[in-house]
Formats: sequence, C-alpha cells, structure tokens
Amino acid sequence: MPLEIINSTDYIITGEISYMTVFCSNHYFFVKPHTIWNSEKRGICPVIEVSATVRTPRGTFVAKPFVSIGTSHSLFEVIQTRENVFKVVRMRHAKNESAVLKTYNHTFLEQI
Repeated sequence: MPLEIINSTDYIITGEISYMTVFCSNHYFFVKPHTIWNSEKRGICPVIEVSATVRTPRGTFVAKPFVSIGTSHSLFEVIQTRENVFKVVRMRHAKNESAVLKTYNHTFLEQI
C-alpha cells in the first residue's frame, strides 16, 4: 500500500520516511502547502519514523516526528499546532480532499 503525506500547513515541507528493516529504502518527500504526496508501493515495510522540516518566512523549523516501533499505517499529516510549531501525526481516517486543500487563518494563543 502506498504512503500518503498530507501537508495541512501554509508552507513547503520536506521530510523522510524511515523503515524498520534495511531491506526497505527510506523515502524522501517534498510537499507544497495544502497538497498530498504519495509514495511508490512500500510492500510490507513497517514505518518507524516520519520526519519533516517546514520552511516558513520566519525560518526553517523541524516538526515533531511521528515515531513507532513499526506500523503498517500509511496515512500521515503534517500540522501546525502553534506559531512556528509543527508535528507529524498519524491520521486515523482519510479526509475529504476538499477539506484538506482549504486554507484557514489560524489564531495562535500563547500557552501560559
């Protein structure tokens, strides 16, 4: 099953998908804002990490990666949680494509 990386941010992201076994080559991805990247088929290779870097006008930020002991899950999303704070999450269900591609104005609240 191919992998999908959904970029739900307003910025370009790059990243890497790492697998549990040396018999599976890592995938590298580049995703424009509010678009989806699809991999080639990965066979039975369990994913152990999905990492991403987000390029913004204020600089480049490393997203908190998704880390696992090995998952067959194939749908991941890069989201913005606060200003200049991003993370990679595993999606439980596919979203409606029109909802994924919408742009939202985010208001970020400082955490006390």
